Amino acid sequence: MENSRIHALPEDVVNQIAAGEVVERPASVVKELMENALDAGASRIEIQILEGGKKSILIRDNGCGMSEADLNLCYLPHTTSKLTSAEDLFHLATNGFRGEAVASIAAVSKLTITSRTEDASEANAIRLSGGTVEKKFQDASPRGTTFLIEDLFFNAPVRKTFLGSETLEASRILDTVTRLAIANPNVRIDYKSNGRDTFTAVDGNDLRSRIAEALGAGIARSMIPVDYEEAGIRVSGFVVPPGEQKNKRSKLYFYVQKRPIWNPVMTKAVNRAYEPYGNSSAPIAVLFLEMSDVAVDVNVHPTKREVRFANENDVFLAVHHAVRDAFQKPDENHPTIRLEDISSASVNSFSTNSSANDSGIGIKNFEPMRSFPISNQASAEPEENFSAPNYSAKSQSFSNSFGSNSPALSATKNASKEVEEPRKKFRNDDPDDIIQDLFSLPENGNIIPLTPQNLRPPTRMDKTTPPQFFQLANTYLVCEDSEGLLLIDQNAAHQRILFEQAMNSLAQESALESQELLFPEIVDFTAAEASFIPQLLPTLDILGFHLELFGKNTYQLRGTPRDLPFSRSVEALRGLVSAAIEGETLENPSHEILAKAWAKNNAIQAGDKLSTEEMTHLMASLLTTQDPMSSPSGRPTLMRLPLSEIHKKFKK
Repeated sequence: MENSRIHALPEDVVNQIAAGEVVERPASVVKELMENALDAGASRIEIQILEGGKKSILIRDNGCGMSEADLNLCYLPHTTSKLTSAEDLFHLATNGFRGEAVASIAAVSKLTITSRTEDASEANAIRLSGGTVEKKFQDASPRGTTFLIEDLFFNAPVRKTFLGSETLEASRILDTVTRLAIANPNVRIDYKSNGRDTFTAVDGNDLRSRIAEALGAGIARSMIPVDYEEAGIRVSGFVVPPGEQKNKRSKLYFYVQKRPIWNPVMTKAVNRAYEPYGNSSAPIAVLFLEMSDVAVDVNVHPTKREVRFANENDVFLAVHHAVRDAFQKPDENHPTIRLEDISSASVNSFSTNSSANDSGIGIKNFEPMRSFPISNQASAEPEENFSAPNYSAKSQSFSNSFGSNSPALSATKNASKEVEEPRKKFRNDDPDDIIQDLFSLPENGNIIPLTPQNLRPPTRMDKTTPPQFFQLANTYLVCEDSEGLLLIDQNAAHQRILFEQAMNSLAQESALESQELLFPEIVDFTAAEASFIPQLLPTLDILGFHLELFGKNTYQLRGTPRDLPFSRSVEALRGLVSAAIEGETLENPSHEILAKAWAKNNAIQAGDKLSTEEMTHLMASLLTTQDPMSSPSGRPTLMRLPLSEIHKKFKK
């Protein structure tokens, strides 16, 4: 008989494959075991980790505990107390159910489990290594269960190499802890990293108080309640109104039957509800969905992170309408947000800006690497890709481009259009394509990007007077140089200047100039952000931000970069912290990541009105940088329209 090439895998290999699906990193271990503790009726859960969970993870609860018989079964594959038949999968009231978690954890670690029931005289314990039992013994422990996981992935070194830094893994664990803590405000949770208290959630709280513990008191205070039902789906929780928090990153916490999930449909629904109010801040929402058990399938992902809805359209509409309804519902602390109010405010803001004088802050020298002072004008978020204006309008007459019945449109109409779509009309569909139809004639005018070889300082052709600048849409600077017309993106140009300034300071560990605040600003951070800040403080000091601990997750901002307007200081600080977290490591943070974030958050924005002196100094400083042609993110800073092209357009 011919030998078969197909064979059954050994049990230890099967267990490691299952572990690869369930246990991705230390945070996966914490999630699975916290869920087990909650299912066991625990009112208190303690988590302690060492070295980001790589060295050890201890999770202790005061739940119902396990008998000796249960303890001898819990680490075997596909053993569970939470279902008995396939039908039970569609009527789950527990967090865990698959029966893979403990077996998967045991397969890739050195695991000790200690558990005691209420009526037992002492606790039973078992020690395993790589899924193999090494020892069983008794222990004098209180009621509940304790899991001690040591040397995670000791027998799977390749998996270990894919883990992040200790700081990053500890942060991921903290995110897991806070997400479960928000869903269970009646449970006390203590999380320690390397012996330091990182997160504490007291029991007996309401949801808003628990959100304050997890995300910060400032966010919790600004939130408005959500309570809405549609198509048999109830949506409840809290959201932050648009513009209330100048956060850079979305913070979305979704739950189905109190189980934390990630779902793109819900994410899209929340973002769509925020869209009409502009991009003043990223969404922050804590939303709970309650629906019929048969309308949701929780058994579609090994880690139970994702769920599948029977009717995704109903879920989208319910979430979208719930958030929109919350924005429009009167609240004693947060007035109704109406779109017409926002449009009116935009017009008024434009009128104020357009009438402001351009005196700015006087500049008496052109030190090449000093930060550039700006006027304290309200700023708009910069777009990532700008290009030269496109005045193509082949279907319109020359007069129509200025209005059909009068030399100019009404001030209100122009103002509203200028503010609400200031960058749309300058955006090129293809950011790499900078060939533009300039004057709507058959021969296209070329906007030619500058290169180091043909860059010339701006100067008048007669060389007798200094260059003259003017602003276009409070976004671009325009001036004449020796070969034609220069267009400068003020945001991209200033980012380049500040980026190189920050890189030099970080490399030399030389602090930038800072201004001390007369009254320190209190800044609340989320628990995850606050856990990063102690390691980031030396870098923040170099970049001009001086912080002092003021509470558990609260800091005093006592100093800011010298020329950063106070109104933007907190937003800039948050952007820097977010960038550091996204950089995945703070033990040796990338100078480039931090310098880019510092430049992006401190730079002049599209919409800032500049004085003549400010424009002149910006251009002079840009020409002293190592790479004046592009911003740190790769956007062009300057473009030239050659005089020869202008002559050609006028048929000279």
